[in-house]
Amino acid sequence: MNKTLTLVTLLGTLAAAPVFAAKPTGQPGDAWIQGKIETVYLLNRHLNSFTIDTDVKGGAVHLTGKVESNIDRDLAGELAKGIDGVVSVKNDLVVAEHSRVTPVAGAHRPFGEWVEDATTTARVKTKLLTDRNVAGLKINVDTNGDVVTLAGEVASSEEKQLAEQLARNTGDVKDVHNQLVIRRAN
Repeated sequence: MNKTLTLVTLLGTLAAAPVFAAKPTGQPGDAWIQGKIETVYLLNRHLNSFTIDTDVKGGAVHLTGKVESNIDRDLAGELAKGIDGVVSVKNDLVVAEHSRVTPVAGAHRPFGEWVEDATTTARVKTKLLTDRNVAGLKINVDTNGDVVTLAGEVASSEEKQLAEQLARNTGDVKDVHNQLVIRRAN
């Protein structure tokens, strides 16, 4: 039934393609933007377009509904930002509770969780590398679930505290294990 509905929707979208393909003169209207976003979600194999609600007012997009992972939530937001005429995206998508399992220490992580952890690690590392007050190259970052572990050497307790706060303020990080060591002055 769901595949039939998807096929019917896809065919309807393709029939309406000339409407969406012809970009209106000037700034795209809200209906055009909403149609483009919903079409992108429909054609994306990672997202379930039927669980994502899109509302557009003055080029500002508001996303609500449920997705299966944090990656899907971020993907939906980034795809919406890439549509011509979008001025902002408020992403209120929530991760469905049944899809997220808290990992057990030492247990094998499913691929989806591994990808989420790698994404969080990359985000934290990027913050550390772009902050002028932190020696990001000397800090190792590891993520397991929503817990980030920082290891390595820093020059001061202030730098150690700043690195921890940068990690805490990243995405869905719930806790930070700060194992950073303060270098002794020579």
